[in-house]
Amino acid sequence: MSKLFIQDFKRRILKKQVRIAVVGLGYVGLPLAMEFIRKGFVVIGIDVDKERIERIKKGVSYITDVPTDKLRKAVAGGRFKPTQEFSYLKDADVIIVCVPTPLKRKTHPDISFIIGAVRQIKKYLRLGHLVVLESTTYPGTTEEVILPLLESSGLKCGRDFYLAFSPERIDPGNAKFPVNKIPKVIGGITKEATVLTQLVYGNIVKRTVPVSSSRVAETVKLLENTFRIVNIGLIDEIAMMAHKMNIDIWEIIEAARTKPFGFMPFYPGPGVGGHCLDKSESIYVKDKNSLKIMQMDDFIKYMQANVDTNVEVLSFDPIKKTSVFKKVIAASARPYSGNMVNILTEDGRSLKATDLHPIFVYNGNRWGLKYAKDLRKGDNLAICLNLPYPDKQNNPEARIDLIEEILKKGQYLIDKIRLKPTGFAWKDYAAQIKHILRHYNSDRLPDICWDYLSDNYLPLKYFYDLEKLTSIDRSRLRLVSGRGPGYSEIPAVVNLNYDFCRLIGYYLSEGCYTKDKSARIRFSFNRSEKEYIQDVLDILHSLGIRASIYESKKWHTSCIKVSSNLFGFLIYEVLGCGRNCYEMNIPELIFSLGKEEKKAILSGILRGDASVGYFFGKWHYRRNGKEYLHNVNTANITFFTSSKRLFQQLIILLHDLNIIPAFGKRKYTLSIFGYNQLAFLKDLFAGRKKEIIERYLKLNKNRQRNKTFRKFSKFAVVKIKSVSLTKGDWVYSLETVKPHSFVTSYGIIVHNCIPKDPLYLYWKAKKFGFKSRFIKLASDIVTYMPDYIVGRVDEILKKKGIALKKSRILVAGVTYKKDIKDLRKSPALDIIEILQKKNADVSYYDPLIPYLKLNNINLKSVKLSAFGLSRFDCVIIATDHSNVDYNFILKHSRLIFDTRNVYKGVEDRKLFRL
Repeated sequence: MSKLFIQDFKRRILKKQVRIAVVGLGYVGLPLAMEFIRKGFVVIGIDVDKERIERIKKGVSYITDVPTDKLRKAVAGGRFKPTQEFSYLKDADVIIVCVPTPLKRKTHPDISFIIGAVRQIKKYLRLGHLVVLESTTYPGTTEEVILPLLESSGLKCGRDFYLAFSPERIDPGNAKFPVNKIPKVIGGITKEATVLTQLVYGNIVKRTVPVSSSRVAETVKLLENTFRIVNIGLIDEIAMMAHKMNIDIWEIIEAARTKPFGFMPFYPGPGVGGHCLDKSESIYVKDKNSLKIMQMDDFIKYMQANVDTNVEVLSFDPIKKTSVFKKVIAASARPYSGNMVNILTEDGRSLKATDLHPIFVYNGNRWGLKYAKDLRKGDNLAICLNLPYPDKQNNPEARIDLIEEILKKGQYLIDKIRLKPTGFAWKDYAAQIKHILRHYNSDRLPDICWDYLSDNYLPLKYFYDLEKLTSIDRSRLRLVSGRGPGYSEIPAVVNLNYDFCRLIGYYLSEGCYTKDKSARIRFSFNRSEKEYIQDVLDILHSLGIRASIYESKKWHTSCIKVSSNLFGFLIYEVLGCGRNCYEMNIPELIFSLGKEEKKAILSGILRGDASVGYFFGKWHYRRNGKEYLHNVNTANITFFTSSKRLFQQLIILLHDLNIIPAFGKRKYTLSIFGYNQLAFLKDLFAGRKKEIIERYLKLNKNRQRNKTFRKFSKFAVVKIKSVSLTKGDWVYSLETVKPHSFVTSYGIIVHNCIPKDPLYLYWKAKKFGFKSRFIKLASDIVTYMPDYIVGRVDEILKKKGIALKKSRILVAGVTYKKDIKDLRKSPALDIIEILQKKNADVSYYDPLIPYLKLNNINLKSVKLSAFGLSRFDCVIIATDHSNVDYNFILKHSRLIFDTRNVYKGVEDRKLFRL
């Protein structure tokens, strides 16, 4: 861009003719906008929050640092133009982005709000625009993410527009250092951008600090925040240590701060206020050629046991709109006492996440992210359909080598099993067999050798040695055990073909495993299900497996019994199908097989445990005072299991086959309906159930679309029915590489879980192969402080003969900072929730927060009175305020735990300090 433009831009800035747009009107953006207005600029304020915009238009401030009267004057005078419409950006010359980058989980930055804002800016980007990002983020965001997005408009940075980063450094409520007294660090993509940004901010601050690049400016902010959290973490840990040593931490700090150089005082406290899923949610883990389903808590244990391996989980790429497996780069668990959000969809799916966990939504045919707490009824959640496995037809790897499996998992069987060849005789290998037997019998050939050769069987223990001498096709062998009535045999290599997969399905729905002298597998059917009974017998017969059948007149059942250690070993120990209805589990390798094999196992499951409901006829009903009579033709498949694991596995299996079920109120129940879905599943049934579906299909004239979901190529969407809050406990989170997503319970697609902004630096460093243990350790210590404080209070009460359970506790001060009316990530809230979980009777007092809603419970700040204070077993000073009479609290309280050192220099038997 020409020097003339830059000179003109400078002139217009000095004359206050430049229009400034501030995107994001929170605790950073609104005070910044007001400062520009105070200096004579016209400001366009943009925020997607409708309520915020309405309040600004009415002149009502929601930020402590912005007085209502000044806001009202700015709006009335026409210098502040609040709007939700990004189209007003075309009227601006300078665009400053102040959107939040709130805490994700532990080590992963979430810049979705930044990206969303920049995509809007791109639509209205024009020649001469100066775009400045203030949001806290990781080094490289401006250059690696924002710049390419803006240049995709066709305009070139440095030629057509300018881009810079200037980190927000505001300290809400700090009267000593308001916006205009805090130096602005500025790093432009080009030198011209740095100069222009300095000119803009030079109008409202006393000093600007140019740096060499946007990366440097981004890292400056993270260094400032990291410095704080590291030092708070250090002082918190020293406070814990000092308590154990019976030393006053506050006295230590006061003495240390007298050093005129090399020391800066930090003070211990309840914490600095970070998001994930509930432990009960599921995750799908790739393990070689299998797919494991795990609860989040089990997954953490799995990760701990596999620290040196590349663990991948089922993920979803919203750009390519397809499922993928992606590497997990971090996983963790931590206690959590904040809000959890229960999400329920219209088709009965549910998900429980922390309030700030990012969830994918697909509204208006566009991908977006929302925090769990911001989800609303009618939002579309995305669910994953096809698994990222190729459809393997006649897959040669789809078989189980029992000889190998016995060596791995069933060595107790080796001495009990003999091998019978098919298509050849052991006499063909007489020389090698004799050599092996001589080796085991002091170079003497035992007489039993002739029995082996004449009867054509060989003990398994000798076969492993035989294979070292010669090559034998294991698929031509059969494993044999027992004699007489206890005789059983099975192929040494079992092919996972259509029939065998269907047999597994029958077992999962109607089977059980028991073991006393030998293992027994049973299949129990209603006696009327003759087609299914015969099907099981035919499959067993094709494998050469002997079975007996028992008819129960009392229960009207037919029980097929297989008494075989070998078959029991295959079903229970190798395939891991489970022992009974509560443990049933689809074998993990099934998910990597072809579609036909998956349909086969689904066939067995549905034939056994599914019912087919139907209604054909006239339906009479009354609506709005009128009588109606319609012909009705409906059918649906309903399935129930007692196994949570099987339930979630079946969902993902159905999704892989493009079948989308709905879910009932009863636990682990699903139903399938709709013409196309029932037509697809019809041939998986036999007998009466198949006949019902065929009749429904034949009589169905109006093939209406299923309204419970909307299906796309490789994903579908379901609408949210309700969003509610509940209490937290332990939460579990993980991070994957790009596209930073994973699939959880019911196939729901969610974004990676989140970090405190100092951990943005930790995350970025990991990308360069450097893992900072120090930053993460400090974060962990700070996060632990609310639990530590409650633990200390518990100890003190016990010494007084008072149990924390049902004790009456008052938490004094609940804002996140002294004299600031803001609850953002206040550790006092964590303390309250931890106490509530321990069944303490908790109240709070805060003159700045008269009402508080926590976990759907409405709380009201108590009024301080001598009588009221005397009724509490303990008062916890969590946040100190200037206008509170702490001497009055001390005088009338039974016990005080002071986390803020408000009683500095005071000695009292009922006073305890952090």
